[in-house]
This record gives sequence, structure tokens and C-alpha cells, in this order.
Amino acid sequence: MPAPRCEFCPARPRDEFAVSKWVSDPDDRERLTIPLCAKHQKRVQRGGNSGYEHGGARYKIGFW
Repeated sequence: MPAPRCEFCPARPRDEFAVSKWVSDPDDRERLTIPLCAKHQKRVQRGGNSGYEHGGARYKIGFW
């Protein structure tokens, strides 16, 4: 079984976080629980309401 890793990089995850994911319309959100390393957790949190962009999608901590 492969070792756990961050959703965005090969680093070891700090924890799993509930996130909202969307592509173009923030009202059309997908709700996920993903593992994030400390670096990417900070980046997603700093994204604020506009979200953190990665791979054509935007991510925001929390389901609301």
C-alpha cells in the first residue's frame, strides 16, 4: 500500500481537511475531504473566498 501523501504534492499530509472545490461557478461546489501537507494547508487558507487555484480548479477550506 502506498504511503499517504498530500493532494497537491508528494509530501506527507498533515491531516485531512474538508474543502469546497469548484471550476468556474463558486455556487456549483463539490464537497471533498482531502489530505493536505502544512504548506498547502496554508496556501488554501490564504486563498480566502476566491479560493486557491490548482490544476484549473479552486479550493477553499470548509463546506460553506
